[in-house]
Amino acid sequence: MSKVGLVLEGGGLRGVFTGGAICCFIDKNIDFDYVVGVSAGACNTFGYVGKQREYIRNSMIQSDPANAFFGVRQMIDSHKYVDLDKVFYEYTELYNYDFNDFMNSKIAWEMVVSNLETGQAEYMHSDDPDRCRLIGKASCSIPGLTAPVELDGQLYLDGGVCDSIPIVRALEQGCDKLCIILTRKKGNYSRVNELSMAIFRKLYADYPNFLDALARRTKLYHDQVDLAEELEAQGRAIIIRPTMQEVGRLESDEKELNLAYYHGYTKAKEKLDTIRNWLQKDI
Repeated sequence: MSKVGLVLEGGGLRGVFTGGAICCFIDKNIDFDYVVGVSAGACNTFGYVGKQREYIRNSMIQSDPANAFFGVRQMIDSHKYVDLDKVFYEYTELYNYDFNDFMNSKIAWEMVVSNLETGQAEYMHSDDPDRCRLIGKASCSIPGLTAPVELDGQLYLDGGVCDSIPIVRALEQGCDKLCIILTRKKGNYSRVNELSMAIFRKLYADYPNFLDALARRTKLYHDQVDLAEELEAQGRAIIIRPTMQEVGRLESDEKELNLAYYHGYTKAKEKLDTIRNWLQKDI
């Protein structure tokens, strides 16, 4: 039988598109063999593997601004513009996240983190809920906006810096076919501009390998999108991505977020027949 993997890109609140797609998969009983998520995709990995629909949607779409994990109010309350503790600690309580369902899932999973010292991506998994929270937090920690997360004496930030779309990792893990959820429209690419790089050079002056990874990120992203499209042309991948204008990385408009969520749900629904065939048949 073929091994079918699910690859989840990040992108901050653009991940609400992914949230809609994976809620469709949950509703339609689509279980992939393996999932790898990066940044916001790591948060969605929590939701998908544990089948936690309430957490998926509400962690990204806040009807009550007081519950938002980023913004000016958050800056006043926690002295952080982006407070990921809310996502991986408060929200799991607020939205009744059941870690037993997550831990008992038969779906293999990994989350991508970026090592500040080596400038390399690492792929983490754990059977301990507290460590899972730390891994997810590390994967989502945006350079310049959040502090690094320490794990095993090493410092980590956003997995998307070193591996924005972990397609190669999924192939290395034995996946024959992939469903790849991207959060940008076709032709839209991740870019690290010169102003951002100037800021990063000051912030991460002690981590030259991480700075090199930041500088390479734009080319890496282009190459990864090209690989996704090449695999799709070969019949080895399905790409699910927005066809409408995607929301911003730190979008706060509830209406726009809801539109993106339902857009993701619809786009995933369009691919269900092919995915079901993949999950039921030999290559």
